[in-house]
Amino acid sequence: MIARTGLILCTALAGCANSPEPTKYQLLSSSAQLSPTGHGASRRVPYAYEAQNADLRAYRAVRLEPIAVYAGADHQFGTLTASERGQLATAAEAAFRAALAARGLLAPQGSAHVADLKITLTGAQASIPVLATATRLTPAGLAASGLAAATGSEGRFSGVVMYAVELRDSRTGGLLWAYVTKQYPNALDIGATLGPLDAARQGLKTGAEELAAALARRMGRP
Repeated sequence: MIARTGLILCTALAGCANSPEPTKYQLLSSSAQLSPTGHGASRRVPYAYEAQNADLRAYRAVRLEPIAVYAGADHQFGTLTASERGQLATAAEAAFRAALAARGLLAPQGSAHVADLKITLTGAQASIPVLATATRLTPAGLAASGLAAATGSEGRFSGVVMYAVELRDSRTGGLLWAYVTKQYPNALDIGATLGPLDAARQGLKTGAEELAAALARRMGRP
């Protein structure tokens, strides 16, 4: 019986398409400047931009702007409701603020020599909780999830979140660094499969920590 269930799930895994890839969202202010990243980072960060000779060591901290929810016709929220999008915006605010604070990168009120950081949620896909969990508990599903985890791919039936990062000079408004990304939990993370938005929330947390670490390096922080 277990083997038969595993075969059914394996067939379902093979037939279930992954989530859509992020695009150069037309209404982003950085859209025209984004370029394909090519191989390697392109799975999670397909488009990016960095100003020529940009030196982030000139900035002491970053000012996090309110999280925006993209409203362009090319959004990738699918069937997510306005309420669910709002929940993800709240989760993003908490995740990015916590990650930046942990690195000592959040600018106090009135600080000088700071960069403005804007996060725009551009899309998300909810998990299918029962299937997402089941495909990690059967032998066939566990094997498929293990392969996805090893290759950095998303788990089947598991949710994702997509967003844009734009970093600008607070005085001139000049774009310093930007990218669009798709984030999702490790394919073996069962805890991120329990609720419809749990995987997207975990993706936001992971992405926020990665951004904070990258900013710390670029700004010359320990």
